[in-house]
Amino acid sequence: MFQDLYRFLRTGGLKVYSLGQQDKICTEPYVLIYEAGTEDTSSSKNLKKESIELWVFYPFNEYSKVETYIKQVENTIKKYKELGAEIEEFSLDIADYALATYYIIACAEASSNLGRFDGIRYGYRTKNYSNLKELYRNSRSEAFGSEVKRRIILGTYVLSSGYYDAYYKKAQQVRTLVQKEFDEAFKKYDVLLTPTSPTVAFKIGERSNNPLEMYLADICTVPVNIAGLPAISIPIAVDSNGMPIGMQLIGNRFEEEKILNAAYTLEQEIKFREKHKPTLQEGE
Repeated sequence: MFQDLYRFLRTGGLKVYSLGQQDKICTEPYVLIYEAGTEDTSSSKNLKKESIELWVFYPFNEYSKVETYIKQVENTIKKYKELGAEIEEFSLDIADYALATYYIIACAEASSNLGRFDGIRYGYRTKNYSNLKELYRNSRSEAFGSEVKRRIILGTYVLSSGYYDAYYKKAQQVRTLVQKEFDEAFKKYDVLLTPTSPTVAFKIGERSNNPLEMYLADICTVPVNIAGLPAISIPIAVDSNGMPIGMQLIGNRFEEEKILNAAYTLEQEIKFREKHKPTLQEGE
């Protein structure tokens, strides 16, 4: 299983190392895969479960740049206090597992849903084929972008025989736990406030060649997706490079009006659009 997972993650476009391979300073995100051993899973000792750990490393200098971000979010919280809101710090413990859960489920659904696009029943059909197999392969290869292909590969893996229970089924169970934690939170709170992303906005296409870094940027938003909740992201400030800093408001199911009112009230107070009007360069 270790070798299968190692090869599979690399095939998906991720930078992956086994223990001892990577000893340099981390300059870009990567995954370290570690074989932690096996344990017996039956009284007969005939069945063993292989234990594998995945560690995600991220450059410290990237996260050391978020001081401005944190300060601006804290200023926004103070602004809500001034407007009469009651603020209380709150933590969703199960949200730590939401990112992995989301990408397992999302990739599995993508793999299943996109299976119909074969060049015959649905979607693009290549002109470059001489038999049925080439028609399938070339139609999908030419029509799908790299991210779509990556998700199909990941999704096919987690839905495959032998891995369905270990990944997809477990992800669905964690999804239920995330939903329950949010349900408990909204028994007490009207709206939850979080950053939109762990870092300030980056330029379009700047991280396209590093899928792991792109996925990590979703860490604050995917818990909302898997819980089926409404949320809105609004810009609250810019950093020293003029890149926007976002804040997310999360509401309970069918209570979109609350987050829309909260977002609109803040927009009227901080007047972001008036202070930071976008400028377009020639040709845009």
